[in-house]
Amino acid sequence: GKGKEEKKKIIEIRTFPVPFAQKEIKENITVSTTSSSKPSKEQIINQAFKFHSQGNISEAAKLYQYFINQGFKDHRVFSNYGAILKDLGKLEEAEFYTRKAIEISPDFADAYNNLGTILIDLGNLQEAEISCRKAIEINTDYADAHLNLGNILRDLGKLKEAEKERKKGIDINFIRNTDSKYKEKCLKNLSLSKSQFRQDLFA
Repeated sequence: GKGKEEKKKIIEIRTFPVPFAQKEIKENITVSTTSSSKPSKEQIINQAFKFHSQGNISEAAKLYQYFINQGFKDHRVFSNYGAILKDLGKLEEAEFYTRKAIEISPDFADAYNNLGTILIDLGNLQEAEISCRKAIEINTDYADAHLNLGNILRDLGKLKEAEKERKKGIDINFIRNTDSKYKEKCLKNLSLSKSQFRQDLFA
């Protein structure tokens, strides 16, 4: 039933956003991994991010792997590659690369949240809780991390705390997506809302 589906629902893993708008790419960069002249680190990253943002996951994965095999280090690449591996069900590899992202950049909140979702799938809820809490410690307004933490706490039987975290995640998302002219009024009336997803405030 609906309740059972909601219980199992985990917020999707977040990939690092493409660091430039598509319109800013004035040329179609072609990165050949077999040519004698090796592409630069920046070329590989830019092309990989472009493929990833366009949904061309297989080509993005190839370039992330090539980047890593060249000995280059970039936390975004390791984190994105870990996200792809998780979606493919390769959880141990996903954990390895996501931990590498954290090792390179210990203040990268997305990687901690992503690691939390991987650990949930691996059945390691205690460590998943620690990881999501770390993501929130770095970024207190991280809605997905609050929602994931709520799901973890619920599965651990910490129901009151779980509900509190879930509400935080919903509220952060709601305020973030509210038109700026209504934001202040919504914030003032947040505690009065009776709807699960703040539909009454939206209306």
